[in-house]
Amino acid sequence: MNLLISKMARAVVLCIAGTVLGVIGMGHFCTAFAQQEAAAEKADATQKADVIQKANDSLVIVVTARREKEPLSEVPGSVSVDQNPAEALQIASDGAVQLGRRIMNYAVNDIGNPNQNFAAIRGVGTIGFPLNAFDTTVTYAVNGLPISLYAGYHQLLDMERVEVLRGPQNVLYGRSSQGGTINYVTREADGERDYRFRGEIGTDGEYLTDLILGDTIIDGRLNGRAAIRFTGGDGYIKNISNNDTLPERRIGAARMSLRAFLSDRTSLDLMGFYEQDNREAYNTFLLRGGPDFPSASVFPSTPYDRDLFIGNAVLRHEFDAFALTGSFGYQTMDFETRADQTDGLISSPLFGGPGFGFPPSFFDTPDTDFLAPDQRERAYFGEVRASSPAGTNTRWIVGAGIYHSDYDEVNTQASQFIPTANGVNDYELNLTEISVFGEVGLRLTDRFTVTPGIRVGEVRFDRDDTFTSNGFPGILPTFSDSGTFEDTFVAGGVSLSYEIFADASIYGSVKQGFAGGGFEIFNPGAPLGSPLSPYQSSTSWSYEAGARALLMDGRLYLNASAFLNKVEDGHVQAFDLNSFSFFVEPLDYRTYGFEAEARFRAGDYWELSGGVGMTESEFVDVDPNTQTGAVNGNPLPNIPRWQAAFSATNMLPLSGIGLPGRLVSTAGVQFIDEREADIANSFSLDSFTLFNARIGWEKGNHSVYLFGHNLTDELIETSGANFGEDAVTGEPIEGVALSTTGRIIGIGVEIKF
Repeated sequence: MNLLISKMARAVVLCIAGTVLGVIGMGHFCTAFAQQEAAAEKADATQKADVIQKANDSLVIVVTARREKEPLSEVPGSVSVDQNPAEALQIASDGAVQLGRRIMNYAVNDIGNPNQNFAAIRGVGTIGFPLNAFDTTVTYAVNGLPISLYAGYHQLLDMERVEVLRGPQNVLYGRSSQGGTINYVTREADGERDYRFRGEIGTDGEYLTDLILGDTIIDGRLNGRAAIRFTGGDGYIKNISNNDTLPERRIGAARMSLRAFLSDRTSLDLMGFYEQDNREAYNTFLLRGGPDFPSASVFPSTPYDRDLFIGNAVLRHEFDAFALTGSFGYQTMDFETRADQTDGLISSPLFGGPGFGFPPSFFDTPDTDFLAPDQRERAYFGEVRASSPAGTNTRWIVGAGIYHSDYDEVNTQASQFIPTANGVNDYELNLTEISVFGEVGLRLTDRFTVTPGIRVGEVRFDRDDTFTSNGFPGILPTFSDSGTFEDTFVAGGVSLSYEIFADASIYGSVKQGFAGGGFEIFNPGAPLGSPLSPYQSSTSWSYEAGARALLMDGRLYLNASAFLNKVEDGHVQAFDLNSFSFFVEPLDYRTYGFEAEARFRAGDYWELSGGVGMTESEFVDVDPNTQTGAVNGNPLPNIPRWQAAFSATNMLPLSGIGLPGRLVSTAGVQFIDEREADIANSFSLDSFTLFNARIGWEKGNHSVYLFGHNLTDELIETSGANFGEDAVTGEPIEGVALSTTGRIIGIGVEIKF
């Protein structure tokens, strides 16, 4: 059967390849036709190219949402752009998480472990907890090249912008981009001289230093850019077992980019990023409302060490009729920790029933209750694509790619209270995807453009697991298990856009999304001799309508869209309180809502921006015998109904009062509505309103500023879990994860030289 499926998949791929070649031919025809168009149409195309070059003169936003540079106004889909994220953030240890507070309908589930943070876009994403490193219902990319879930949250060092691409992005960003894609776009090695130093210090031991160097190395031949960062802090959560504060962080990161011009039409871009993240963290969740909250009782504090490398190479040649691009990406991740499995503040009421009464200190047993995973991932990506030349009225792109990842984990556990958490699990997971894709924008009239797209491919997921007991009674001394999951997929859709006038358009789309099946990392049944079954692939239909406009000579940007998502067999990982283990169950769900954003530049002194988003979510067609706790009509976990953000920046020249330079001040407010903490809707995470501010003096290449983050010192609950009932009182035991930082007041300086 597997052989038959494989043959069918290859036949489908060959058929699509033929279609792709046809699209190339059509693209050549359209390009040739475009070259013969009237002078007015040629001038229009030239104007579009000029827009990209002059984007900084107004609020024109240039993106690579469709893998090539173009004005955002040309994209028939919902995209939010966070521009200059490194400059917008102070104390940026968790900058990738903070994006979820500024981008509408982008919900980040931060559990205090950047290796396993995850997200949903418009309510579609990982539900419950990540299944594995390949669990990319929402995908992550650097400069358009995919990275794994475990690499998705890293330092936003020397970034040009972050593009949040909503809705299925399977066609251009891979098989599992069912909810959308987060595309981190780094600053280019463009040859411009850019030497900068930035330093910040703040309360709770927070600090950040950036050094950035960019210049021409060989005139007309080689450009270079390099950046290095050191950042961290002491945290604000008290560990009552030793009176330390958590999570203490020490993070270093570096990025280097090179651009070589091999000929007038051929360029080679190389980028390498390395990050070392060392932390003393708390367990994932804290006892909500416990003594001295927020506090933990873990011994020892959890050491967290991750080394991450992301590299890519892009070779591009511009032919007369099309551009040919070859891309290669490589990622490594090494992570290890040793976690106290029994936070005393949670375990004491959970296990301290009548006749026991264990105090929190009883659980400070590092040799009898611990979890020590040692994780390693190596991922490779290769792609060849052809695309229409810049400035043409007909846009098309076709290509083929392969993604492969090897993941290994040796997980050593010991527990006095959970029999199956005793022993060593040796996991090996391998994923391979081969696919082809194509998308073309066809002008039906001067104003209407239809854009169909498709990706077809084959995915294979292999898993091997060997469990060895540590001698705990009642479990097997050893057990081995293996499995393979294979699937073919077709994803894509069509969009229709209408140009109302220059820089204003409306659009609508219908797309089918896909998220590949496979295996979760952990097999909780291994100690009892139970093999692990694969979870199946998930599909979805997404419907969207939107409008965007650039008005008032480029000083006002407006964007709004509405959506409906229907997901079948969504990947849901739930927690079983009886066995203290995770399990996967497919569930259907639906989300709908809207987002609206605006940005306004008022004269030379003011710039205002803001947005509001609403997402309604609900489980549908739930089996009444489900063990997940889901109920028909209940909302999905960690999806806020409402979200809003607003900021205002004022640039006031001081020449009027006889002083040099100018005063630059920014104030911002972000609101996140309450969210359900878990699949069963056991309790809700509190809503929060975050106030940030900055005021500084700038003159020439120098600036000094004061800043405040979370000025009202809100306790920001980022995730939650229900641990059961107090063994004595019967009250629910609610665990929450909190934001890495509380209120931070600090000072910064930036020097350009």
